[in-house]
Amino acid sequence: MKGRFFKGLCVLQAILLTASVFAWTKPANAATSVYQQFKVSAGVTYQDNRFSISAGKQAARVMKVNLNDRYTQIEVGIPNPLNKLSKTTARATSNSLPGHQVVGTVNGSFFAPTSLPVYLIANKDQLVNAGKLPIGKTEYANEPIAFGVKDGKGIIDHFQLDLHFDHNGVSYPITASNKPRATGQIILYTPNNPSDYTDNGEKGIEVVVQNLDSPLNLNFGSTVTGVVTQIRNYGDTTKLQIPKDGFVLSASGDGRAALKNIKNGDNIALSVNIDDTWMGADFMLASGPMLVDNGKVQLSMDPNSPKAKERAARTAVAIDKTGQNVFFVTVDRGKLGYSNGMNLTEFAKYLVSIGAYRALNMDGGGSTAMGVRLPGATGVKLVNSPSDGFERSVATTLMAVSTAPVGQAKTLAVHKSSNSVLLKGSSVKVLLDYVMDQYYNPLKASEKDLKITSKLGTGKANTFTANKTGKSTLTVQYGNASKTLPMEVVDKLAKLQISQSNLLVRNGDKVKLSLKGYDSKGRAVIVNPNTVKWSVSGKVGKVSRDGEFSVTGTKGTGKITASYGKTKATVSVKIGPNQEVIDSFDTAANWSASAIRGTASSRVSGKGEPVHNGKASLRLAYDFTTSTSGTSAAYLNAKKNFVFTSKPNHIGMYVYGDGKSHWLRALIVDGKGNSYVIDITKDKGLTWRGWKYVRADIPQNLPLPIKIKQIYLAQPHQELKSKGSVYFDQFQVFYGAK
Repeated sequence: MKGRFFKGLCVLQAILLTASVFAWTKPANAATSVYQQFKVSAGVTYQDNRFSISAGKQAARVMKVNLNDRYTQIEVGIPNPLNKLSKTTARATSNSLPGHQVVGTVNGSFFAPTSLPVYLIANKDQLVNAGKLPIGKTEYANEPIAFGVKDGKGIIDHFQLDLHFDHNGVSYPITASNKPRATGQIILYTPNNPSDYTDNGEKGIEVVVQNLDSPLNLNFGSTVTGVVTQIRNYGDTTKLQIPKDGFVLSASGDGRAALKNIKNGDNIALSVNIDDTWMGADFMLASGPMLVDNGKVQLSMDPNSPKAKERAARTAVAIDKTGQNVFFVTVDRGKLGYSNGMNLTEFAKYLVSIGAYRALNMDGGGSTAMGVRLPGATGVKLVNSPSDGFERSVATTLMAVSTAPVGQAKTLAVHKSSNSVLLKGSSVKVLLDYVMDQYYNPLKASEKDLKITSKLGTGKANTFTANKTGKSTLTVQYGNASKTLPMEVVDKLAKLQISQSNLLVRNGDKVKLSLKGYDSKGRAVIVNPNTVKWSVSGKVGKVSRDGEFSVTGTKGTGKITASYGKTKATVSVKIGPNQEVIDSFDTAANWSASAIRGTASSRVSGKGEPVHNGKASLRLAYDFTTSTSGTSAAYLNAKKNFVFTSKPNHIGMYVYGDGKSHWLRALIVDGKGNSYVIDITKDKGLTWRGWKYVRADIPQNLPLPIKIKQIYLAQPHQELKSKGSVYFDQFQVFYGAK
């Protein structure tokens, strides 16, 4: 409950902090509920919108990146090697450095089953991947369209890539780079190819070019010339290795005509260029289709094609008319009643409604992912719900980056450990959520450095103690940042309760008592143990001023009383024995048998079978001989809740062994649900025949209550697997070291 309260409080604080900056995101044609919104950095804002259209409920995330902010930029995340997929948020984390913080990210364009990016990628005027566009208006990216940033503005536009080679005065276009060759294509292979080999079949021609006159960097506007040093002819099955100091041209089908007349020693010139619109761009990422153009829905693919009509999770990048504002947008498709997804026309309409002048579709479906740096966090966190149920690894990503320096504390988020009314003389903790500077960078902060002031009391570090009654506020400061919290203090209680129910304790136990108070209006009141008067009747122990009950008696009953004025609360105390029988094993009703890599059964002992105490013992029969590998085990599973409400020291029992060197163990569970295996014998330790008393220590300092879940035989050694029977009697728990 505390974690959910904290999360909800942080969301509310973020909403109140930035509620006035999001008018740009509200769609004109849909009643939108803003689920969450906040400033991510000086130039990045985030909003989670929930609304309904004819397709049903939708969950859309919008990140607005203001490139006019001097500390804000957008970068493309490129895999290295090209076929290395990674999660969108993981790549953001790996690209974050001091002074270069990735504060928001979305998945990028499409990738092939080979994990290679499908379409063009360029970075700083350097061609990274020359993609091949499919033909036909039913395909997503049937036109050469890319998103990028140039001169501090976002661009979504067509491009003209010129990638060709010259031989004997004739130019030949190259289809793509560093990807599997298809029929009729000419593929360029460089040292950046994920494999050291071209990995193409024998039905083609491959030409190796080395001795280059300049480095092979594929910068736009560059030409590099080399000499043919090797030719792999049609029908040759030899694998061709890509040289570290050159490149390979590979052709099949009609493309072979461009290579068939090339000879060893010939010169080959490789050229790459881009049109003026894109020359000088920070990066280019091709995708499709275009969704919005000139502020209107304008799909560059057939809107009635199956891919366009499918309702799916979607990702897009958009720009406003100035290009200064870039939008990263996702829409989920998840479980019914959450988000139904959109077809591309619906998605384009939504993008227009939030202010998109141009918008380009990115990969969607299970690839759709958005990561955002939450207020006070140091890295991005996935904020949408992927349709696969988990975040998929993808090829490329788009990242919003903050280069802002670390500044001074400006925004402080804190909350009280309880929002209840405070009793005069009692205290409440102020818990630190986060501190951010003027650029929304998180700052390292400590609760001990908080300063709390109020006319109702005093503050020390993060603790406020009330000494006056009334309604006022707490002012919490950290450096130059401050936050006010409401506070009310009362000095009368209508009701007082000790939170613990009737106590069953053992000699030597220490129990921390807590209190609940209520005023005349029925409101909960924070009551610290040191504000009440404690008294104990009966020779059972004593209570310290801070509410710790120490058990000093060895037996008997008593009562603990807490008094505040005329208001009192009591709890009964009983001191139990330091030794108890958990189960006499006179019946088998409390246990059931099970096994792994073997069989097991349990029953009460019969006539003539061994009994140590009482009327009967419990027999566990096992057979581990049917298993050929792995640890075999035979279990006695507790059907009854054997619960220890005081701290046990150890458990003990009588065991009638069969001398077959098994491992006797038990499984216990603590008050937080954590399981622990404890050893009653060591491995191969059950070596005796007949009755023997055995014991096992319980790990100390486990949260109460502690439960016994299983007693079992284990045999991890194949050569010792056997079958037989073991008997148990007089299962006990001890609460003292003696």
